[in-house]
Amino acid sequence: MSNIPEDLNHVDERWLTEVLTESHTIPHDNRVVSITKDTHGAGLGYLSEIERINVKYEFSEGDYPQQLIAKFPTPSPKSRALATLFDSYQREVLFYRDYAPDIDIGTPRCYWADIEDEPAISRFVNKALGLLPDAVVVKLLDKLLESAGQNQRRSGLLLEDLSSARVGDQVAGCDLADARAALRSIAKFHATFWRQSFEDVDWIHNGSNQSKVQHGLFMKALPAYRELFADLIDETVREQLDWLIEHGVEVLEKCNRNTTLIHGDFRLDNIFFQDDGSDPILIDFQTVNVYTPMTDIAYFLLPNLHDDVQGSQMELVAYYWNELMENGVSDYSWEDCLADYELAQWWLIHRGVILIGLVDFSHPRGGLLIETAVRRGLKGGLASLPLPW
Repeated sequence: MSNIPEDLNHVDERWLTEVLTESHTIPHDNRVVSITKDTHGAGLGYLSEIERINVKYEFSEGDYPQQLIAKFPTPSPKSRALATLFDSYQREVLFYRDYAPDIDIGTPRCYWADIEDEPAISRFVNKALGLLPDAVVVKLLDKLLESAGQNQRRSGLLLEDLSSARVGDQVAGCDLADARAALRSIAKFHATFWRQSFEDVDWIHNGSNQSKVQHGLFMKALPAYRELFADLIDETVREQLDWLIEHGVEVLEKCNRNTTLIHGDFRLDNIFFQDDGSDPILIDFQTVNVYTPMTDIAYFLLPNLHDDVQGSQMELVAYYWNELMENGVSDYSWEDCLADYELAQWWLIHRGVILIGLVDFSHPRGGLLIETAVRRGLKGGLASLPLPW
């Protein structure tokens, strides 16, 4: 197995030749002779650095990839802390390695995926933390985040370049046609893993795992959220946030029903549309976990629909539910779907506060994405969401 480069700067011709040979992408008598790198997805990869690599081979005759996408952990301690705390890098590497090759869902071809073994001291600390009450772990959050931000565990991915497809744009938003296409893909994804047990898969967590820790992150991020969006927080939104302070843990735990494997970051920037009418291709599997599928749907519909179609959420929820049935799910009633969607909207507010308060969105597009997503969400119905209990 090839060594894992420290970062994108250490991806060179020799290393690429090794991994492409090991994956049988090129024959042993061929080699990479030169590469150029372009920053790819600026303002898109908040937990990772991404580059497009243009490749030239000694022998160019053959069906060899001319462009590759390299994805490595971010150098930003703030974002790396969140990714480390929730095993984001490990999840994506192992999803591409263990699941993506065998599912009938559009994902980019993976030429290489690897992650270093967890250091013994980290395994010991994580095991010790697992034995502590969540309330104690919450009190240790600042120290945990500081330590996680310094984690130097290496990992990386080498993926198919999808530039021939049309990537979605969360800032611009999407129309009904693209929304339906995206929902077809995610319905197929959810149906593939419907009600499966992942108890024996130690890297796939339940969405309510460490719910008190997640809520601690919410509490930590809430002041920044309130400051950023003070002009949007009216009395109703203030009441919602106050309610979540008291009931956030319950929301996270109640979302653990009618479960499947969810994408966890299902938004336009992670969807590539194909003009031939075939299903879109999904990328970015750093947050796959087992949860109600309606968290993916709320996460997509409210912040991603163009303003012109913001009133179409329930029509699209029904479209998704029908697609789920078409893909073989028969034990999920429309009433349960609606109840889960209502609950998932509360999860969305909770998760949005965590991300906005803790992820490093220093790129200008990141700031615009945050503002657009929050404004769309509130305009799309979150601001008038009734308290569930």
